[in-house]
Amino acid sequence: MDTLGDGGGSAVVAYRPATGTGFVDLNTATNYILQKVIGTCDFNFIYKACYFTFESILNDSILPTGYATVKYIRPGHEVLQSTYAKQSIPNSNIIHVKDWPIHQFREGFCFAMPYMSEGSLRYILSTRFHYGLPEDCIAIALKQALLGLSDLHNSGRVHKCFSAGNIYVNFKPNPVPNVEIKLGFAATIYESDLETPFVIEHGVKPGDQIKPPGGPSTPELCTLAEWAAAPEIFYAKDYYDSDDANLNPAQPSLLQDDFDYTIKSDIWLVGIAALELAYGNLRISNRGEFEALIKKIKRSKILPDKLEYLLEEIRVEEGKGKMKKVVGYFKDKLKLVKNKREKKFSKDFEKLVLDCLSSKPSKRPSVQNLLHRPFFRYAKDLKWFKRRVLHAKNPMPYC
Repeated sequence: MDTLGDGGGSAVVAYRPATGTGFVDLNTATNYILQKVIGTCDFNFIYKACYFTFESILNDSILPTGYATVKYIRPGHEVLQSTYAKQSIPNSNIIHVKDWPIHQFREGFCFAMPYMSEGSLRYILSTRFHYGLPEDCIAIALKQALLGLSDLHNSGRVHKCFSAGNIYVNFKPNPVPNVEIKLGFAATIYESDLETPFVIEHGVKPGDQIKPPGGPSTPELCTLAEWAAAPEIFYAKDYYDSDDANLNPAQPSLLQDDFDYTIKSDIWLVGIAALELAYGNLRISNRGEFEALIKKIKRSKILPDKLEYLLEEIRVEEGKGKMKKVVGYFKDKLKLVKNKREKKFSKDFEKLVLDCLSSKPSKRPSVQNLLHRPFFRYAKDLKWFKRRVLHAKNPMPYC
């Protein structure tokens, strides 16, 4: 057993099968061995596991048949979620629970799903691309995720928590090197190991030391689908406390019941995920600041090269900045005007984000509409993503 903090000072007990634990799927006689912890989800643990079949025995030596991601879940809601994930459309860009390995372990269950070697896009951002992905790579990754979301919507279901944190990347070196990008859904969603947000302060340049997460008032990225939810979802509950302008990560906003989510609320989250991929992290203090940011982007119809510029402007306007910060802000703005360079984001990308973030759900496009836009239609292939992201020698300059 492990004890994890819940952000509010208390401790939550989590069961953790030890690495090295093995179990057998009785339906297929496949043996699994848990190798290492690669992530967490709701105080449960996610493992990389190798598995063996009878074909693994070669000259009295046992070689792994392959690898899987194994998730330990407690009885209750998550077991139902695993059933939903099992119903995901096979052969699509959605990670689904395989039919075979669900195994009882103490009070809960272990189940296996495809192994995604590189973790989530949020993990890649937090460890390698603190300033966001190159735009051409955003197009590649987001397109693959939207293909999965399209299948999900066509099946009559909604995702409800689409974000960079549940888009996963896998690199297969053999037999032919290739990359796959898939969307996690229901119980197949987890936080990649070390997937922590970095706070990049105003004026930080590539190569500078990056600070870990700041004060307790900063909403966590793992709950982004809650604190950055579409307006019709976030403000749905009559008993939501509108006086509490500062979002408390330990007490996320009250959201509507599952049946109130729509495909249009998913599209809003596509826009938020695009911003996360563009900037590396949404360094927002509270819901009010988040809404002010979206409002400024909509008003100007332009995405700023650096999110910090816009956030600083918002804080200055709200009177929260000290005089020193104000002077520093305007000095930086003048420097930016002096050193004009090519605009970071294309018009196609900006329009995509703005359309997804329409305050009226009816005005947000469908997934199919998005996929037919030039931004995705002319996107490069996964080989380019492998070269520019997975094999990038010095990812920091992509800012």
